Amino acid sequence: MSNTNDIPVPQARYALLQSDRKSCLFRNRFILVGLLVIVVSFFTLSVYIATIGIYDQVLFPKTNGKKDLPKHWINRAIFYNSIDYNNVNKTEELIYKKAPNVETFKLVCYYSFPTEKSIKENSSGILLPENIDANLCTHINLAFADIVNNSIYLDTFKLDAAKSIINLKKENKNLKVLLSIGGAGSGKGFPEMVLNHANRKTFIKSIDFYVKHYKFDGIDLDWEFPNRQLSKDKKEKVHFTQLLHEIRNEINRQEKHKFLLSVAVAAPSFIVDISYDVSYMNEYVDYINLMSYDFHFYTKFTPFTGLNAPLYSVPNQIGYFATLNINYSANYWHVKGMDKNKIIIGLPTYGHSFKLLNPNNNGIDAPAKGYGTLGKNGFIDYNDVCWFLNKNQIKPCFDMETKSPYATKYSEWISYDEQTSLTFKAEYIKNNNFGGAMILSLNTDDHQGLCKSDSKGVRFPLTNRVRTILNDQQL
Repeated sequence: MSNTNDIPVPQARYALLQSDRKSCLFRNRFILVGLLVIVVSFFTLSVYIATIGIYDQVLFPKTNGKKDLPKHWINRAIFYNSIDYNNVNKTEELIYKKAPNVETFKLVCYYSFPTEKSIKENSSGILLPENIDANLCTHINLAFADIVNNSIYLDTFKLDAAKSIINLKKENKNLKVLLSIGGAGSGKGFPEMVLNHANRKTFIKSIDFYVKHYKFDGIDLDWEFPNRQLSKDKKEKVHFTQLLHEIRNEINRQEKHKFLLSVAVAAPSFIVDISYDVSYMNEYVDYINLMSYDFHFYTKFTPFTGLNAPLYSVPNQIGYFATLNINYSANYWHVKGMDKNKIIIGLPTYGHSFKLLNPNNNGIDAPAKGYGTLGKNGFIDYNDVCWFLNKNQIKPCFDMETKSPYATKYSEWISYDEQTSLTFKAEYIKNNNFGGAMILSLNTDDHQGLCKSDSKGVRFPLTNRVRTILNDQQL
């Protein structure tokens, strides 16, 4: 018979205590391991973020505003990309028309006046008037004069630069030098000047003065853009047409001092419709400079990558987005009433930069979170493009559908033009009998011949390539 005192109760209690203790130790270890994982993950993430930041600083240094990039260009780019969402799914079907052959193509080159400040800060990187090749372009547009009190205004510094450019005609008697008035920041001046006949008459008198006194061959009007603010004076479109008519009448009255009249015009169809009476413009202007660039640019409305000046649309783009290309814009102007030989198609020597949201998603239309680090405010000149490609040993992507290149490294994404893309675009101009090409700008081309890997040290390689194609010269 067993003794009740022999029951191992204490041992049972001890076993339970041991079990609780092991469970507690396991929980503590689990918590420690979890905390360790969190700490290591946080540290790794911090190092990764810091490394990416360092890469951005090392591989994509900012230029601190010392590049020869006009600060107002961003105004046009933003407006081009402020989409009218009512038209996003709307595309007007164009009926392409044949045009007579063009015997001599124009090569209109914009040159931005340097400022005293820019020369002092970075004189070696600024294109000075005396360093422009007199035989490079058929026309040089000096950008920009202002409108003050309904008259053309050039300060002393710009006037001296203008005289230097005009002197280039001594080297090339066929060169035409025009004074471009307004620019991407031309919100002031034009609206007041076109408002009534008296103001327009004052302006036309100032044109006569500059043409006769300083020997300009003509003027280029760059108002960006008539009737831009639809809620205000909707008659700006009419007033601008009246101005062109009155300038043409003044030209016709001249016997010895006839001059050229050109207009820099918008490319997106929705701006064309609100800003211009194309058929009347065709009667009054010698030609138009089509600003067929800035089609894609980072804004809060368009937070994705895109090509600056695609020749054709990307296949998967539909509706309004399918119209944002050179081919559609140029033919839209023609269908609206502008003669093809009066349409000078704009080609950029600068590009746009984007900051990718996800570096692994880096094609066209990839999500973006801002401007790229390279360049200034999303704009990059061709020298910066060369530096970016060479520094990072990047092989660019060339999109054959749009005839345009782009390149990416880490979170940086750039759209630009180079000699191959401009060859396609210049050949397009010739084959379709447009009037010629417009270059924006000489300042942002490689005017020092630094891009040796691409152009073998040739100055103005992009502009030279376009000229070579238009003139049927041997490559």
